[in-house]
Amino acid sequence: MPRNDAERRRLEEALVALYETHYERVARYVFVRIGDREEAEDLASETFVRALRSLDEYEERGLPMEAWLFRIARNLVVDHVRKKGKRERVPLDTVPLRSDADPESDAETADRVERLRRAMERLSPAQREVIGLRFYSGLSSEECAKILGKKPGAIREMQSAAVKVLRRVLAKEFEGEQGI
Repeated sequence: MPRNDAERRRLEEALVALYETHYERVARYVFVRIGDREEAEDLASETFVRALRSLDEYEERGLPMEAWLFRIARNLVVDHVRKKGKRERVPLDTVPLRSDADPESDAETADRVERLRRAMERLSPAQREVIGLRFYSGLSSEECAKILGKKPGAIREMQSAAVKVLRRVLAKEFEGEQGI
């Protein structure tokens, strides 16, 4: 529905503010889902372009603009994954290692990251998405619920189940190692 100029300006200003405060969170969310930093940045930018183009259709009916943005990002990720023909993955092996660490420490960190990546593959796509939104994008259960169209309690249950799976799988992976 077309908006008057004042309403459109208000929404554009809100979108600009969200871009400034949420671009990195959206980009991290997309990166966790697709595993390519450059493509993630492109899709994060496209999220805001699409939001601007469809600003006239946006209505604040219980869905904050931030959640609306993440839904756009989520839809772009789904389209991207379909086009690429790849399954979802969590590219934890791309986590940068500390440059001040010694080579042995770097090797241990790389090994742990690889084990975590394999453990994440044991989660359902919905659980991986919740983990990505909660821990990589830093969103609350309530924010995740709005993005995914679920209740906050369902998000917490999925998160809890995912953490239990990760804990169990990683406990087996690290069995016998000191400190685990």
